[in-house]
Amino acid sequence: MHPWLRRALRLSAAIAIVCAILFIAFHIHGLHNVTVTSFLLLAILYFAVRWDRLETIAASVVAALGFQLYFQLPIGRFKATDPQSYVAVAGFLITAIVVSQTALTARKRAAEALERKAETDRLYELGQALLTSDSLQATAWIMVHQSIRIFGASGAAFYLQATSEIHRAGESGAILEEALRATAASGALSTDALAKISILPVRAGDEVVGSFGFCGASLSETVLKSVAALLSVVLERVRAGERVEQEKRVSESLLLNILPAEVAEELRAKGIVSPKYFEDVTILFTDFVGFTTSTEKMAAEELVERLHDYFTAFDQIVKRYHLEKMKTIGDSYMCLSGLPIRNPAHPVDTVMAALEMLRAVEERDQPDRPPQWKVRIGIHTGPVIAGVVGIDKFAFDIWGDTVNYSSRMESSGQANRINLSERTYARIKDFFECEYRGKVLTKEKRELDMYFVNGILPSLVNGSSGILPPAFLRRYHVYFQKDPPAFPAFLIDRK
Repeated sequence: MHPWLRRALRLSAAIAIVCAILFIAFHIHGLHNVTVTSFLLLAILYFAVRWDRLETIAASVVAALGFQLYFQLPIGRFKATDPQSYVAVAGFLITAIVVSQTALTARKRAAEALERKAETDRLYELGQALLTSDSLQATAWIMVHQSIRIFGASGAAFYLQATSEIHRAGESGAILEEALRATAASGALSTDALAKISILPVRAGDEVVGSFGFCGASLSETVLKSVAALLSVVLERVRAGERVEQEKRVSESLLLNILPAEVAEELRAKGIVSPKYFEDVTILFTDFVGFTTSTEKMAAEELVERLHDYFTAFDQIVKRYHLEKMKTIGDSYMCLSGLPIRNPAHPVDTVMAALEMLRAVEERDQPDRPPQWKVRIGIHTGPVIAGVVGIDKFAFDIWGDTVNYSSRMESSGQANRINLSERTYARIKDFFECEYRGKVLTKEKRELDMYFVNGILPSLVNGSSGILPPAFLRRYHVYFQKDPPAFPAFLIDRK
């Protein structure tokens, strides 16, 4: 129904009701004027509460005229003999208009309050939806989809300034990319009431990160600013979460640089690391021959740069063979296998890693890059106790005779050779060609059986052209029920 027709019907109904009250009251004998006035006022109050101002005022005027005509002496005439009659009618009319105006104002304020409540509820619902956001892209996706449902928009678009992405939903073609970019650049709210398009800048703190646009919905400036403020809070939370996550990753990375992954996890979970006994691990030590002499001839910067180059190569090899780096002390490098994850193949894996370390050192022995360092590598297998000590700059460390024996294997070795203890030799002799050295006297005046590793057993690589010799792979799998983590492929063609 057309609004004007509806209003005309209400106006006619109001006048008709007032006339009906006057007619009925006039034909009831003995009815007091105060009673008539009360009925008329009640009718006018009803119009004020339920309908509009025009109907109320029209009903008030008709009521005042009818009251003057039928209930003030002389009856049937507008001219009263008593001047008080005019005052009464005027008071009635003024009272009716004032009461109706008050009721209309109250109704308008109630409607505004309901609208504000509805806006608050919609903003709350949008905020709840955005609580699941954990990134700028997720925020954009949630906004364009949820805003259509919550605010009744026909379309929405979210422009991300850093990547120039535009997330769209619904019929958002009216929201032009140029308008989104312009709002992000200016940082000012843009509205087109005729086209029902509103575009607001999106901030994270003081930085404008993009813009967001509605179309097909008439939203007040207050709502638009509230949406912008909500987005700003959400994006600040997202950024704070990203910073915390990044700091957590950096913290975990630093922790994993000084502790094995399993040990770091136990430290995070319990706050302490319980000491553990490992009955079988293999320890590798390296040391550069003539390092002390070369430090007297090299600049400190150059010395550190060369050491960094060698130890970086060692780190990459250790990682490839799933060994655990323990520490570097001066020019000495220490790593081990079989800890914290027990692994029966650890002696073989450690020797393969040692062969690659030796190769890395030989490749760096170039005449144009003095000094030409050579390396001693010592390996021993046995039990150790492992744990974390200290509270400041704490360190994961191991203790036991196995550590000392491994160090003696290194110090009793020769340049660019891999020296094994008898115990390690017994564990790897089915895979590697070794050279018995006899009993070698250590600096503690103890004679120990030692062996040099010369390479992979020829029977395991002869006739192989691939990266991993089938015979070696088959034996490794039979012994350890798994594939090797890597293989020193350069040894296949070695004569």
